[in-house]
Amino acid sequence: MFNPTISYISMAVTLAMSSVAFANEQGTEEANIEKISVLGQRLEYNTSATGLMLSVQQTPQSISVIDAQAIQDFALDNVADVVGMAAGINVQKAETSRFFFSARGNPVTNFQYDGLPVFYNSFFSEAVSDSILFERVEVVRGATGLLSGAGEPSAAINLIRKKAGFEQQGYVTAKVGSWQNVRLEGDFNTPLNSDGSIRGRVAASIDQGESHVDFAEKDNLQLYTTVGFDLGANTEMNIGIEHAKRRPKGSTWGALPLFYADGSSADDLAISSTTAANWTYWDRDNTSAFVNLAHSFANGWQLRAEYERRDDKMDGKLLYLSGYPDRDTGLGMSGSSMIYQSDRTLDSARIYADGPFELFSREHRLIVGANLSDQHVTSDSFYAISGDPVGNFLQWDGSVSEPTYADTAISGKNNEQQVGAYIATQLSVTDKLTLVLGNRFSRYDYENEVDSADNYKQTGINTPYAGLVFSPVPAVSIYTSYTEIFQPQNAKDKNDQRLDPVEGSNLEAGVKSTWLDERLLVTAAVFKVEKDNVAVLDPSFTEPLPDGSFPYVGKKGTQSKGFEVEVSGQVTDSFNANFSYAHTKSEDENGDPFATHNPEHLVKLSGMYDYNEAFKFGVNAHWQNEIYNENVGPNNAHRAEQASYWLVNMMARYKFTDQFSGQMNINNVFDKKYYSSIDFYNQGFFGAPRNIEASVRYQF
Repeated sequence: MFNPTISYISMAVTLAMSSVAFANEQGTEEANIEKISVLGQRLEYNTSATGLMLSVQQTPQSISVIDAQAIQDFALDNVADVVGMAAGINVQKAETSRFFFSARGNPVTNFQYDGLPVFYNSFFSEAVSDSILFERVEVVRGATGLLSGAGEPSAAINLIRKKAGFEQQGYVTAKVGSWQNVRLEGDFNTPLNSDGSIRGRVAASIDQGESHVDFAEKDNLQLYTTVGFDLGANTEMNIGIEHAKRRPKGSTWGALPLFYADGSSADDLAISSTTAANWTYWDRDNTSAFVNLAHSFANGWQLRAEYERRDDKMDGKLLYLSGYPDRDTGLGMSGSSMIYQSDRTLDSARIYADGPFELFSREHRLIVGANLSDQHVTSDSFYAISGDPVGNFLQWDGSVSEPTYADTAISGKNNEQQVGAYIATQLSVTDKLTLVLGNRFSRYDYENEVDSADNYKQTGINTPYAGLVFSPVPAVSIYTSYTEIFQPQNAKDKNDQRLDPVEGSNLEAGVKSTWLDERLLVTAAVFKVEKDNVAVLDPSFTEPLPDGSFPYVGKKGTQSKGFEVEVSGQVTDSFNANFSYAHTKSEDENGDPFATHNPEHLVKLSGMYDYNEAFKFGVNAHWQNEIYNENVGPNNAHRAEQASYWLVNMMARYKFTDQFSGQMNINNVFDKKYYSSIDFYNQGFFGAPRNIEASVRYQF
């Protein structure tokens, strides 16, 4: 429920400003080279894939970007909402506050902040970070091990924070929506001295309300400030700090049973059904600070150093329900409760130099860099030693008594560190042919201070990268790229022992072309991924391990292959559109379907039409084919499935004046009932039904 006593914090949100890189004579030019959205604005240069400053057409991988305008248009309030707009990305909400992502048949584990890799953790969940923080989100599909080291050959999600600019401007927005949701957000940017060599920006949001899920409430606060300094004609420093406080109620740990005890589907449960109690919660606090320093040399080279510190805290009282209720009596479910408290500190740093060089009378580019990620996590789990039985789950009202917990915690303390150095070059072989070559050497070290048998270390990890781009005419580029992958994993087997890392390779080929005087970008790619030791849930165990996780087994010889097509751009002066189609087929070593909980076919459509200078409206739609899991449910003898479905969202905006506008968003227009996920410990979580949000915005 909205709390008016803190409404004064409404200061402002997502202002779609062009990014300003350096406060020198190049500032105006560079401010316009990093703009795109899934609705068609152009991104001229990108560094998320290789680190090299390459044009989109010269980058041998697929790239999608969602900018601040798209975030505003479709009311995308957190990272999961934003990433869900990107081509080929599947988003699964598995609990009230927990998300998982996949692309090309594989989980997405590579997250970056302004290009700086971080360890993704679904418990602390960068996925629920407020979109107020970001200028745009870049999604590079395929493997990005050259920059991030360990990772999956799926995609990298690069969260580009807002920077302080040279003009005084900003806005405030107030939103109200279904389930008594209220959101206030604001963003204000201003130069702090007469010549703009010092600039500041602040942004904040409050997000409160209830949910389509019984008992679930949110109470989120996000604060952000950043300052940019020109330390000379060619040197810039940016510093910033962000703080998030989330105080949800009715939080779920796990989701709903997919079956009744007789093996029949439980998809007739109400969308509002929950496994939470009225005393469950899952609080999260995050404080992050960053600093980066960039210097441009007269010869076109740049030296950049970056550091970020993230401090996360988690405190939850959680209830996990397992089993299969009787269809008539509702009996058969059992509960397990615990208090879970955890702290994480994450230090990330990077330094690199990149620029042009001449060889054989031709100009080429080179980047040399190194990065470090160092994560420390401590946890205490207090399991219940008493508690009331679940009873009739069909009449569950969350009023079960809170149990008594053990006085002594099961504690965990682990340290995870990755250090790597990389080098990459773009060689201009001819005017039409470029070659991208790179290599990374990494060291990975995991230390469990409670159980040394869980320790893992590997040195000399070699991650090669090779790409070839041929441009027969300026508007067309044909490319191919290859890299290998290495991904340590937290999954444990039935003996509570960590599985060996995932290893494999990734091959991609594609074409990119521009049309309509470069207003329309068309991309197509084919890919093949081969992996060993992929973690899958051990079907013979349904009870959690001591740390609350569930046991896995490693699977060898898996592969994913498929293709993607994306068309994005300005079709007419009034109409921007995006269409994408991703096809992925995953198989195990026997050629049998694998990872069938991910869609094999994924279609996304978006369009914005400016009817006149005052009125615009838009639609975005998502379709996926049937997903399923075999050998689940009672006696592991059934098939869980979600039929193919469309989700359609609509928006309209009217500008009353140049500064004041109103907007309406309708999500899930046709009120489709569907499972957002069916594979999270063989339970299901329903997506939100039709909901409406109205907002007003004042821009200054």
